[in-house]
Amino acid sequence: MCGINGFNYKDENLIKKMMSFTRNRGPDFKDFVCEDNISLGHDRLSILDLNSRSNQPFKFNHLILSFNGEIYNYKDLRKKLENLNYSFKTTSDTEVVIYLFNEYGIESFKMLSGIFAISIWDNKSKILYLIRDIVGVKPLFYNFDSSKNIIHFSSSIKSLLTNIKNREINDKALFFFKNIGRNDDKETFFKGIYKLLPGELLIQKKNKKLQSYKFLEFKIKRNYIDNDPKNTISNIIKSQFASDVPIALSLSGGVDSNIIYYVMRNNLPKSQYNIYSFFFNDHDKFNEDFKIAKKNCESFNDKINPVEITYQDFSNNIEEVSDILEEPLGNQSAILNYIMAKKINQKVIMTGDGGDEIFGGYDHYRSAYLLSIISKLNFFKYLKKKIKFNNKNLNRIFFKDSREFFLSFNEGNLMKDKSTYYKNFVEMEVKDLYLNHVSNYKFSNRLNDVNFLDLDTKIPNDFLRRNDSIFMNFGIEARVPFLDERMINNYLYLNENIKFNNSFKSKGFLKKYFGNEFSTVKGKWGLQSPIAKWMKKELQPFLKEVLSKNFYYNSSNYLNFEEIEKLLKLHKEKYFNPELIWTLVSFQFFIKKYKL
Repeated sequence: MCGINGFNYKDENLIKKMMSFTRNRGPDFKDFVCEDNISLGHDRLSILDLNSRSNQPFKFNHLILSFNGEIYNYKDLRKKLENLNYSFKTTSDTEVVIYLFNEYGIESFKMLSGIFAISIWDNKSKILYLIRDIVGVKPLFYNFDSSKNIIHFSSSIKSLLTNIKNREINDKALFFFKNIGRNDDKETFFKGIYKLLPGELLIQKKNKKLQSYKFLEFKIKRNYIDNDPKNTISNIIKSQFASDVPIALSLSGGVDSNIIYYVMRNNLPKSQYNIYSFFFNDHDKFNEDFKIAKKNCESFNDKINPVEITYQDFSNNIEEVSDILEEPLGNQSAILNYIMAKKINQKVIMTGDGGDEIFGGYDHYRSAYLLSIISKLNFFKYLKKKIKFNNKNLNRIFFKDSREFFLSFNEGNLMKDKSTYYKNFVEMEVKDLYLNHVSNYKFSNRLNDVNFLDLDTKIPNDFLRRNDSIFMNFGIEARVPFLDERMINNYLYLNENIKFNNSFKSKGFLKKYFGNEFSTVKGKWGLQSPIAKWMKKELQPFLKEVLSKNFYYNSSNYLNFEEIEKLLKLHKEKYFNPELIWTLVSFQFFIKKYKL
């Protein structure tokens, strides 16, 4: 919805400078407040109540609010406040948030259902409050000078770099990136700049040490029984349609986005939504998603907007995408998101992200399900000495910790021989995992535990980071109904036999209740592109240029270019390690951009 910036002292020039980096996030209006102990800036993307009366920073009594996001249950909360004699001048969720805080203080944050990064300044007590939504859909970064008790915060890392004199790479972030192609650490790639964790609350009192609390926590229902899951899931999705502007949908041939499409066409007039889907010209193998999405749309007389992807899109846009992401990310889907974002004319886009993690859509979840059954039956568990098998799935039977199971299936396993190509590479172990919601969790169920671990790591640090950064760069808010807190609480720990509908088919539960609503639904394929094929021929000159020591003078400190040269030749001869190749490309552009 917006971009926010701030710090706990007065400096008009600095707040303006920081806001210049978040302008794309909120192109409709900008304003700031500068007072003796606070500077707050806001770049608005108008979605609810387009009137100027809802512009931010928003003041009420001694409180000043600047927040990014959407509150889906704001109408219910508004009624609650009206019963307490609050009168409203707007129809926005902004006014609800500040009144609710005025009435309930920090406990008000637990009443919010939505996606948000909130900053509230209490001018009476001289206290600054910062909080991020429980899943981490909306980002918030900060740096803190403990010697002066000064905090700066922003929706953008680049805004905070204006306050960092010497840029240094964070070795822990680099460690994660080498292993899994993303940064799972709390600290960003830049030393001294941190992520506010999902559900974390920061409180900064005048001349006091910064206080941090794990404040918002899931209320997971174990083996939840829902008598009408189709209605429950539909209502959760429907609540995220709250908007005073038309919305878009990224539609594939998969179950998740088609369920959103089903709810959308049954609750919104055709003039209020538009549908987009990726298309690869001359690569029919990769167009299964588009064909099925198109067929579904035609069945209901809806127009589909194809988003064509070419090999030039990868070479021409990776530099810009790297700049937008502000940290390296090996996921090739970032380019696809970027091309789609350039084509969309709406301010809101719905995606099916999270459905696989909640309802068990990926192949490795099915493997986890099968192995959890086998482990309960196998006679190997009675052996005093562990047997080492050549088959990695048989070895997984012996795992006693769900985190071992999770690590054995993580994305880093797609990248082979990492120690050959990265200098000073150290293999990640269970003890190295940086966990948030599950940091003190007692694991007991392999399948659902792996789902929860993905929700705690990959989802906020890859999917949501990528979606928010890229779409918001074009003034588009990405919403993820399957990552609604209510969806997670209800279905994350659904009995595994029910999740798979007593079969070995992924998402059996969702297909049971929604399968008849689609013209056809494909098997799990995932968001794929022909990039591995393009790397063999069309992208070879580009790869050779970027993955060389001459591309950036300092990159030899991190990468073994003699081995990378062999890697490119090997991939040209046969498909080998395309995920790692693109991860290395992402890293090269990042360190060159930020001179690290």
